Amino acid sequence: MARKITERVKIWGIVQGVGFRPFVAKVAKRYGMKGEVSNIGGLVEITVTDTRKHITEFIKELEIEKPAPAEIVHISREETEARSFDSFAITKSGEGDDEPAMIPADLAMCPDCLREMCDPEDPRYMHPFISCMVCGPRYTIIDRIPYDRENTSMSEFPMCEFCRSEYEDIDNRRYHAQTISCHDCGPQMDYKLNGDHDSDKPPLEKAAALLREGRVVAFKGVGGYNLIANPLDLGAVGDLRQIKHREQKPFAIMFKDIQQVRAWCLVDEVEEKLLLSSARPIILLERRNSEELQNNKPSNYREIERSRFIGAFLPSMGAQYILLDMFGGPLIMTSANTSDMPIIKDEDAMFEMMENEPLIEEAFYNDREIKVSVDDSVVRVIDGQPQMIRRSKGYVPVPMYVEGGGEQIFAAGAQMKNSFALSKGPFVYMSQFFGDVDTVESQTIYETNVKRMSELFRIEPKKVVCDLHPLYYTTRFAEEYAKENSLPLLRVQHHHAHVASVMAEHNISDEVIGVSFDGTGYGTDGAIWGGEFLICEDAEFKRACHLKYVKMIGGDESVRDGWKSALSYMYAWKNGYMEARADNEISVDIGDIIEYAEVNGTLDEEDTELPQRALEKGINVISSSSMGRLFDGVSAMLGICMSNSYEGQCAIMLEDAAARAKNGSSDDADGLAYEFHLRIANMIKTQCIRIWDDVGIHKVALTGGVFQNKILMEETLSLLREAGFKPFYNISVSPNDGGIALGQSYIAMKKEENGNR
Repeated sequence: MARKITERVKIWGIVQGVGFRPFVAKVAKRYGMKGEVSNIGGLVEITVTDTRKHITEFIKELEIEKPAPAEIVHISREETEARSFDSFAITKSGEGDDEPAMIPADLAMCPDCLREMCDPEDPRYMHPFISCMVCGPRYTIIDRIPYDRENTSMSEFPMCEFCRSEYEDIDNRRYHAQTISCHDCGPQMDYKLNGDHDSDKPPLEKAAALLREGRVVAFKGVGGYNLIANPLDLGAVGDLRQIKHREQKPFAIMFKDIQQVRAWCLVDEVEEKLLLSSARPIILLERRNSEELQNNKPSNYREIERSRFIGAFLPSMGAQYILLDMFGGPLIMTSANTSDMPIIKDEDAMFEMMENEPLIEEAFYNDREIKVSVDDSVVRVIDGQPQMIRRSKGYVPVPMYVEGGGEQIFAAGAQMKNSFALSKGPFVYMSQFFGDVDTVESQTIYETNVKRMSELFRIEPKKVVCDLHPLYYTTRFAEEYAKENSLPLLRVQHHHAHVASVMAEHNISDEVIGVSFDGTGYGTDGAIWGGEFLICEDAEFKRACHLKYVKMIGGDESVRDGWKSALSYMYAWKNGYMEARADNEISVDIGDIIEYAEVNGTLDEEDTELPQRALEKGINVISSSSMGRLFDGVSAMLGICMSNSYEGQCAIMLEDAAARAKNGSSDDADGLAYEFHLRIANMIKTQCIRIWDDVGIHKVALTGGVFQNKILMEETLSLLREAGFKPFYNISVSPNDGGIALGQSYIAMKKEENGNR
């Protein structure tokens, strides 16, 4: 008979908060194993006594049959002092060593819980907070690791006898489910009036009734409060726009099921899988045309025609499912805040907003504390696969694995669309999305979360990384953080960080051509960059070529007002933009677009007189190579969009015009918009071929906010592949500034690696 030994098995990965310990106990019972399992810090530790062969088979079964939300990154085995066990048990968790910790993101309600919630015979029928070991909130309710009930917001809700019996039953799917609750012992919903009316209806029925009346209500979700309105009621939508100070930008729409999404949007197989995933992100889907929409709902649908895309998503918690079912149709569900401010998570802040906004009819809330505010993630499908646009709820704080890495690093990220990063060994923990950190409120939340994440994952940075821009809040914060903690500070050029984020995601260790196009980034020469071709390897880069510098009317207005970018390019064109230039400068032929603007008078001469004079005299102008500003300018020249009422509006509407031309529109402006996109894609191919001929690099990284343009990205990918290039792009982080912190972390890791050689 084979000798029995005792082994300590450690499993790293997403193994806490996903029912992994109960799963291990069930597999052990099936195998007749004796031992114990516990959460230790951020990992799972198993101790078993059996033959080596049987233990190996047991571990293999764990790898194969792991719960759907779980991810196993690494397993270690160590023979230890012999122990004797009578059975297999889940034991009390421990603090663990200083090893990388991993906890899951919030998980949408699973099909089993949805079925129970809809079953009138089930004890949890219509329970708004129903969950089990594979679904429910995680990151937004945790205080500290390990992930146990007493370390979460659920500690405030002692289990009733019914829930306790399921929690302790190894054969029940709620065995050791930390968020287990029911009508008797779980969180309770309530509401606060913003007026003198009242009702004896239960909260969710009352919310549905108000929404049918065309009112706007506040509603507490998993990661914060949402403002909700009927997308087919233009009065309600108008009120919501007034509350949010958001005149034009489309709102995301939550649908009750995939069939309802299909009535409004075109959905392919990849998009459907994303919609139904446990992350429940907002997916940018192409809307159906007007005729198709009229066949599916009332004719009052103009609100959704602000863009060819609809930000569509499905419910993630029971309360949302119940509300949508009671209301019947889809609902606008947007963050409860005013534009550019952080999402509200606490009742006091929500009630204060209501006092200042009488158009918010009522707030529907519950007594489960949200420990950290997390907005909904936004994803799109590009090139047949998902790409992150905003990485937040459902994905954070799952770390990214980056080859190499040793020191613990804090990367401050960018100023706009900010996410910071903390790294420990090869794991980079990207924070949730914070948006633009221009306000005191957003800066306070940023600082709070740097501290919270550092403590949660036991990371004590030994190096700090930030952007080159001297006026960024994140740069100043990084400088102070480094000084206070006596840490070295590394400054990384913005577009280099963009390219490095792609290199980090795809483990590119050799040279790559980085095509980094966005609106603005501080260059090493003090100018504004944004139309860059870089050659990057390890932690270093050199600027191969760039969009020719143009004198741009300076200040914030040049970013907001596309027509000022148009004037700047028209002035440059008339003053030799296409003429002799340095070898590393690129110009784009926009003569026909300028001619269209002049013939059709798309720019009002009276409004352009002063800016024209400023350009002539060089007053308040900046040098810029920004591709983002060129897109804005072309949009204005073609009379498509003159000014950005929200970030990227001019470029988004230019892309929509190009899409119309691609689909058969004969409008001259649409045709020129599409031709401009093709011109930029061909320019990228031409410059990459030139660089390949010069230095022999065939890998290309496409990144930066401009590459959120689906037409440009897909046309460019097609041309590069036809020419023999191997293109890469961001997937798990956004190509916009939300991915900057990953690139900063990667460069810091490579600097350390090279220094240790």
